Amino acid sequence: MTDPTAYYTGGLAVAAYDLFTGFGLLAGDVEFYLDHAQRFGTPILELGAGTGRVLVPLAAAGHDIVGLDRSPQMFAVAEAKLAQNPAAAAHARLVEGDMTEFDLRQRFAQVIVPARAFQHLIAPAQQRAALRCIRRHLAPGGHLILDLFDPKFELLFGSGQAPLPSREARDPHSGHLIRRTNMSRLTDPILQTVQENLRFETLDATGAVIASQDTSWTVRWSTRQEMAYLLELCGFEPVSEFSDFSGSPPAYGREQIWIARAV
Repeated sequence: MTDPTAYYTGGLAVAAYDLFTGFGLLAGDVEFYLDHAQRFGTPILELGAGTGRVLVPLAAAGHDIVGLDRSPQMFAVAEAKLAQNPAAAAHARLVEGDMTEFDLRQRFAQVIVPARAFQHLIAPAQQRAALRCIRRHLAPGGHLILDLFDPKFELLFGSGQAPLPSREARDPHSGHLIRRTNMSRLTDPILQTVQENLRFETLDATGAVIASQDTSWTVRWSTRQEMAYLLELCGFEPVSEFSDFSGSPPAYGREQIWIARAV
């Protein structure tokens, strides 16, 4: 299997990451994490902090936060944002590392794993290792907020397995249109993984392609019952579960947003 996080190793995919994340089923996620920062307190640990899309607003609101990510290319974007926002920089720290094996020698009031980053752990052993690391880093009674997509099986299998349509977004800095196209999707029903092969293209004012990049990512899906058992196995008590960032109850094929307490 290809690198499940190849998408995050640089180039146009990383440069355009924020343009394609935080919309659709993820709409309202930053506001959700801001609300729960007030509710559960600080310090906060964000795993898969990436470009700082969530971290920077939390830090700018005065919440002490540590962001961990394995991609220096994504962190370069986050560092640039923090350099332009001294108020946020005063409350944020970035640490390059792997969410399955880290030791920050610090306890946190809450750990957040936004934007389905946990699903790039494509083996159950990796998932358990990450949850046990999280558990060790939480203060007694601390909370984990974990976001995954709920598998929509008609899209993963059979006639519904056609590639998703292209998406386009305007780069506010260059003014160019960026197009992201799902070229193919490879699903493994035994391993519960899906690999998407993507193409990014930059278009000029005439619609001509002036830059392109092919990349991929692989994610592992989990059913709701599987996640409930996994959380309990690793020392958590699930306390809330939503299907969107407005607090809607669980629903098939939407988000799995888990809030779990360390026990």
